[in-house]
Amino acid sequence: MKEIMIMVCIITLVLMIIFFPKPETYTFVTHEKEDMYTYTITIEGAVYQPGSYTFFESLTLREIIQLSTYVKDDADLDQLNLEKRYDSNTTIYIPSKEQEIPNYERININEANFQTLLEIPGMQERQAASIIIYREAHGLFASIEELIHVKYIGAATLEKLKPYITT
Repeated sequence: MKEIMIMVCIITLVLMIIFFPKPETYTFVTHEKEDMYTYTITIEGAVYQPGSYTFFESLTLREIIQLSTYVKDDADLDQLNLEKRYDSNTTIYIPSKEQEIPNYERININEANFQTLLEIPGMQERQAASIIIYREAHGLFASIEELIHVKYIGAATLEKLKPYITT
C-alpha cells in the first residue's frame, strides 16, 4: 500500500508540473525618445493656402510645394530654383507672373561662391558650378553678357538672371 501511495504522489506531482506551469515573466524594453529635428517653412505669394508648414527632413522646394500647398495658375515658378534644398526655418515667396519682379540685392558673379550663386532665383547647381569653372579659367567677368559663353547658360537663361546679378 505504501508503494501505491508513493506512485500516486509521483504521478500527481508530474501532472501538477505539466498542467500548472510556472507563471510567464514579461520583459519590457523601453526606448529613449529620439529628439526629432523639425523646421518650419512659411510659404507666401501665389499659392492657394499660404501659411507655415512643419517638416522633419530636408526637402526640395518642389517637394515642399507638393506636400504643403498648390500654386496658383499665375505663379511664376521659372524665377525659383525648384531643386534647392531646405532644412531650416525660412520663408519662401512664390512670385506671380503678373507681379513686377521685386527689387533684390544683386549678387556679384565675380565674387559669389557656389552657395551664393544658388540663391539667385532660377539658378541651377550645374549653372552655378559652370560659372565658377568659367571664372577660374578665364578670369573675372567684364560684363553680364559674358555669361552667354558659360556652359548651360543660353540667351533665355541670361535674360532671367539679369535682374539678380551684377559684375
